[in-house]
Amino acid sequence: MIPMFSRPFALFFILIFFCATNSLAQYQKEIDSLKKITPAVIKDTHQLNNLAQLAFYYSFIDSANTFNYANLVNQYANAFSFKSGIAAALRAKANYFIIKRVPQKAIPYLNQEALIWQQIKRPKEMAANFTMLGQALSLSGNFEESANYFDKAESIYKKINDQKALSVLYHNAGAMFTEKTEPKLALVYLIKSLEIQELLNDTKTIGATQNNIGRLFYQTKNYPKAIEYFNKAIHANYLSQDWRNLGIAHVNIANVHVDLNDYPKAIEELNKSLVYFNKVDFKRGMQVVYNNMGAMNIRQQNYEAAIPLLKKGLELANINQSKAGVALIEQNIGFSLSGLKQYKEALVWFEKAEQTAIDNKADDYSFGEIYNHRSSLDSAMGNYQSALVYRTKYMRINEKFMGEKVIKEVNELQTKYETQKKEYAISLLNKSDSIKSLEIVNQQLAINKSLFKIAEQKLKLSDANLQIISDSLLLTQQNKQLLQAKLDSSFKEEKILRLAEQNRIKELEVSRKNNQIIIVLISMSFLALAIYFIYKRNQSVQEKAYQQKLLEQQKNAAIAVLDSEEKERKRIASDLHDGVGQLMSAAWMNMQALKNQIAHLSNAESELLEKSLALVNESCNEVRQVSHNMMPNALLLKGLVKAVQEFIGQINQRNVKINLTAEGLSESLPSHIETVLYRVIQESVNNVIKHAKASKLDISIIQSTDGIDVLIEDNGIGFNIAQTSQNEGIGLSNIKSRIQYLEGTVEWNTSENNGTLVAIFIPFIKPISNNL
Repeated sequence: MIPMFSRPFALFFILIFFCATNSLAQYQKEIDSLKKITPAVIKDTHQLNNLAQLAFYYSFIDSANTFNYANLVNQYANAFSFKSGIAAALRAKANYFIIKRVPQKAIPYLNQEALIWQQIKRPKEMAANFTMLGQALSLSGNFEESANYFDKAESIYKKINDQKALSVLYHNAGAMFTEKTEPKLALVYLIKSLEIQELLNDTKTIGATQNNIGRLFYQTKNYPKAIEYFNKAIHANYLSQDWRNLGIAHVNIANVHVDLNDYPKAIEELNKSLVYFNKVDFKRGMQVVYNNMGAMNIRQQNYEAAIPLLKKGLELANINQSKAGVALIEQNIGFSLSGLKQYKEALVWFEKAEQTAIDNKADDYSFGEIYNHRSSLDSAMGNYQSALVYRTKYMRINEKFMGEKVIKEVNELQTKYETQKKEYAISLLNKSDSIKSLEIVNQQLAINKSLFKIAEQKLKLSDANLQIISDSLLLTQQNKQLLQAKLDSSFKEEKILRLAEQNRIKELEVSRKNNQIIIVLISMSFLALAIYFIYKRNQSVQEKAYQQKLLEQQKNAAIAVLDSEEKERKRIASDLHDGVGQLMSAAWMNMQALKNQIAHLSNAESELLEKSLALVNESCNEVRQVSHNMMPNALLLKGLVKAVQEFIGQINQRNVKINLTAEGLSESLPSHIETVLYRVIQESVNNVIKHAKASKLDISIIQSTDGIDVLIEDNGIGFNIAQTSQNEGIGLSNIKSRIQYLEGTVEWNTSENNGTLVAIFIPFIKPISNNL
């Protein structure tokens, strides 16, 4: 069985062009320009606006400077009572999280910003805020509320006649409705955006809009129109040298050729896209290309050729930290291995795909593909119980469509049945009219007979008149015979039609009863499955309850281990400082006293004594330093930020410049959280100094209402996470496990020669109870 890949092609390259984004080089150019005119001390609101713009540009490329400059803007804005400056700082922070695709972090900043613009009545800024809220809500999947904000922004831009802003807004709305699979609405908005772009000669965004319009025609199977707009996009993007969108246009044309089964042409287009993606190092695009090449080979049952291409796509997804489409790539690999009858390896990949889909909350289509093909694999391996489970999961996803189909068929049969009954009733009325006409003729015949008898009795009529009456009577009798024959024929036709109608009605009744039986059987099957799943679910609930208790015990044990470890560090540090340290100090003092008491020493003896004193003094310092590293006093007395500041202050910053930003840490954190974060930051900084060859290191510690964010970003050589083995000391895996003890997350966003961003989040959670 060959899977349908029309959806994966569309899924893997539905890229939303929310707004016309500049290149990283362009942002750096703007930043450099603003930094030249921004003074060290801000003296007026004009300079403050430049500083706010600088923070906003940094939000696209640099996390630490974003928050540093945004906090500086907020500080000056409060001093000047300049509310629009406060709002600008909030916008820069929100934009950083939109770019990082973390909308739940952006929305609170945007809501605070909206209140300020409403207070000071700035409609244009209010519309820009509504547009960003629409983007954030779209990213979080809340399309209805997103559309409401886009409508509000449109109303404002129309009032102030801002065509450029309207173009961006229409583009965003079209992209949103594309995501929502509303092609007609999406097309309306995108064409509105394109009309304004052409009017303004906005060459930077025309190509992206044409690309999205072409994809809408592709989704509706209008291939000639799709190719027309994709070719327009290729031309526009080539003229503007937008290599990223040019590569995307070639991928989309390749998808059209795949649907038309022209695989050589599709491969040619995909190879062109690789050239342009490599120019700008667009790994997400390269991931799509390799997956689509693999999918084409699967369609042609070239499973051996498909697997290395799919694995290359998966490798790029992992390097780029992109989870979109990974589950389908993994299931495609499993499907290929199944086609090669390598069932055990295929099973491993299907299990990976299912777990990835669960972790990333994939759509029903992805789960349906995984469950359907996993069921086939289990059947091939003889695991019929597992095959039944996965087939049932697959049927659950599709059962609503099947139920609607059966109901539709029954309704159609019922409609036909009612229509035929009405036609039969009309036919009976027609026959009734024919009988009445015949009765009228018979009455006329009786009248003519009476007239004939009267004529014969009176004998006053002439023979001619008598002949006329006779002829009239004859004609009347002939008409009667014709009408009688016609009536007989009509009755026969009626009888035939009645039999046909009865047969049709019987067929409809039989068909309806059969459908009712099918529905009953299906309902009974689902009832049996429901009973089975309720039983399994109860088992699962009990198992989950047991696992939950076990997990709570493990969490309590983990925290106890951390506490015990830190207590042991404190004890050892105290013993070193108060025990060994004091002894070494006493030894140094005794040797110093001995030196003062001995009057005459030779040069060699004096030199030996000085060296001994120096060694003892160095040992005292070393013991003190080891004790401090094991448990810094600043961490115990002053908290996390002061401890990190002291740690950074001890580092020689001639080779690497270290910046520390802290926000919202008004109160001390729980000791176990501070200790873990301090150790992780300490280890991460040491890793940068030892291995990264970086000249700049930014550390941000931000406390919000829901937790602590720590960002550690350097501009070093980066590394390949997939190929990195565990380091000595804490190591990457131990850092991850320590953060997981606190219910937190840690991610490394890095690749070779592109620096490293370590993103840590610790949520505020209630302590785990020891009572089971």
